[in-house]
Amino acid sequence: MSKNNTPKLRFPEFSDHWEEKKLGEIAYIKGRIGWKNLKQSEYTEDGPYLIAGKHIHNGVIHWKKCDHISYERYKESEEIALENGDIIFSKDGSLGNPALIENLKVEATINGTMMLVRFGNNLVNPSYFYQILNSNYFFRLLYVLKSGSSIPHIFQRDMKNFKFPLSKIKEQTKIANFLTQVDEKINLLEKKLDIFKDFKKFCLQQLFAQKLRFKNANDENYPEWEKISLGKIAAVKKGFTPSTNNSSNWDEGDIPWLSIADMKKGKYLDHTSKQITKKGSNDKDMVKKGSLIMSFKLTIGRLAILNRDMYTNEAICNFQWYSSSVLTEYMYYYLNSINMKKYGSQAAKGITLNNDSLETIPIKLPIFEEQEKIANFLINLDNKLDKIAIELENTKEFKKGLLQQMFI
Repeated sequence: MSKNNTPKLRFPEFSDHWEEKKLGEIAYIKGRIGWKNLKQSEYTEDGPYLIAGKHIHNGVIHWKKCDHISYERYKESEEIALENGDIIFSKDGSLGNPALIENLKVEATINGTMMLVRFGNNLVNPSYFYQILNSNYFFRLLYVLKSGSSIPHIFQRDMKNFKFPLSKIKEQTKIANFLTQVDEKINLLEKKLDIFKDFKKFCLQQLFAQKLRFKNANDENYPEWEKISLGKIAAVKKGFTPSTNNSSNWDEGDIPWLSIADMKKGKYLDHTSKQITKKGSNDKDMVKKGSLIMSFKLTIGRLAILNRDMYTNEAICNFQWYSSSVLTEYMYYYLNSINMKKYGSQAAKGITLNNDSLETIPIKLPIFEEQEKIANFLINLDNKLDKIAIELENTKEFKKGLLQQMFI
């Protein structure tokens, strides 16, 4: 590597120049095509593990999800029998997604969509090379391969010709150990997030099945919940789409108009990707800030609360409560706990809900004070989930920045 390619970010005790090496010159690279006609019907209940890309998430192999093959099948392809220190990744389909084999105490191999790299020398720390496969060095190769084929594939020759930066082994080890610590934090945060999501799901089930109940200030039970149809507590109104054939409905519009595609941005919405003009609105009533909205065509049951006045398209309905004794936040969580598809009917473009089916959806409605307690409990859970998710995203961005600085 030239002096100009020396990483921007280094540990201060290192100053040696880095080399650039071809992987094929210093590594054993192997994959398997077809796995000698191995069929899924040959998978066994136990025996050697058979790893595919779908069993790897963020560098972690989920062994319990892996398939198994017979010992005889495993021995047929000993050249891809895994060893500690091997790096494996997908060579077909979703390219990349590497994992480092560590603490392997069982017999394991890779399926026909995978490739392995093995270093039988002291030139390369396997953990260092695993990080290379998570960096732009490898991503640039994947970009070229994906751009050049409708069915992307990594051939062994691609990996043999793959050039990557190589420092002295001590610096590699220090880099790898540091980045591994960041990976461990990411994995812990992901596990924590999954645990909280499962806990929230459990709470939703228990709360709306009335197995988990709150008490009032006097430590007394609240009254039994009212069972009522949605149409009895709300007017269900639908949005509209101005004619797209008339540019004056859209050009230079500044009035927010929401589509289902905009409903991927969380619980509260204040941004729309499209706007309409005053003419396009045709003086229809806007859906007011604080309203609960729901998609009821194609993508059914996606819910959100508006943070500003806006219009919506005709695949989104909004609920206008007849009484102030209905809390929007409670209804957001309650309707989220329902499988809306069972109230829909099959249409040409998928399952859809109509006004009659929407209005007959059964609702369990506690008194307002209990609605508040349920909603506040779930809001606090969501806040914790959001906090973990933000920390996770920030940690991923931190690692991404490190990789860009360490492997230029």
